[in-house]
Amino acid sequence: MDGVMKNFGLVLALLILGNYSNAQFGLSGGVSMLKGFGIPQPFVGFHIGGELPRDDQNSIYGRISFYAKQTETISTTTVLTANDLLTSPYTINVAYKSSLNYTVLEGGNRFYIGDGYDSGFGAYGGGNFMLMFNSVKRNYEDYDETKYSLPVSEIPRGSIFSVAFGLNGGVKHTFAGIGTLYGDAGFGYVLIGKPSNITAQSTNLYSNLLFTFSIGFRKEFY
Repeated sequence: MDGVMKNFGLVLALLILGNYSNAQFGLSGGVSMLKGFGIPQPFVGFHIGGELPRDDQNSIYGRISFYAKQTETISTTTVLTANDLLTSPYTINVAYKSSLNYTVLEGGNRFYIGDGYDSGFGAYGGGNFMLMFNSVKRNYEDYDETKYSLPVSEIPRGSIFSVAFGLNGGVKHTFAGIGTLYGDAGFGYVLIGKPSNITAQSTNLYSNLLFTFSIGFRKEFY
């Protein structure tokens, strides 16, 4: 995960350096929401990114979004075994709820209509790809850890790596000399999803079809 973050940071840095050979470059940030199909509640978080215009009607962008964890509403139980054969009861049932969060690396192209990238009001849309990382954790109810232990085969944590493709579109208004307010929405479909273990595989907070919405501010550098 750290390696991916460093690589994404390198990509953003290269885009920034592209400013020296291009007319302008935009840095953006704001709030985001992610809703998985069939998942009751949306994930809420924030994003930062960069956008490099090829001309006034076309650009490429990169964005990283962090979404806070959600916890399942329905409990599951597991059986704990006593560390001492003389402990009574020797086994107990303990409930847990799994939680999951999202880190999303997103990139793609945008085509502008209206006033274009760097002036006035306009709309945009295009295709994108997403690399997604989920951390999954089983949150157990309180029990005496000095007396009981989880089954050897039970792993409290897991992760999921996914690759998704989709579409993104939005509207923006650029204020000359100040920056750009924007709002965009999109959807993505997971083509590859790889859970690391049964803990990650069994969560019911993961979906193959995702909807996103973001609002933010972009500052242009010339």
